[in-house]
Amino acid sequence: MNQEEDPVDNSHDEREKEWQKVLISNCFTSALQIALHFHQITDSKFDSLHLVCILVAIIFSCLFVSHFINPAKFPKTSKVLGKVAVFLAATALFITISIPFPPGVKWATWIIYSISLLVIAICNFCY
Repeated sequence: MNQEEDPVDNSHDEREKEWQKVLISNCFTSALQIALHFHQITDSKFDSLHLVCILVAIIFSCLFVSHFINPAKFPKTSKVLGKVAVFLAATALFITISIPFPPGVKWATWIIYSISLLVIAICNFCY
């Protein structure tokens, strides 16, 4: 009975992961478009956008290295680099989203980010 349920659960998990990838890439692309549009219509500094570009380069390098190192020899390194890439991608998304916001909304965005990190830390270290 369990053998019949496992393929269903695996296909559901795979579809859910694919959906998450599509959603994350769509959100990140939209955030970049909003930030670029904001910089085109205003005469603001590109400091935040430069930071996002550096983060994207670091994210790509983490994913690149984690994908191509031998997971049999370096399993922990591969997993850690993948997790670092996801963490930096979330950080880059929050930075990109907050670029066009006024200061009060930027603070709210960073409070949401901080609460998310706190929940992750509590769930991983306390339970």
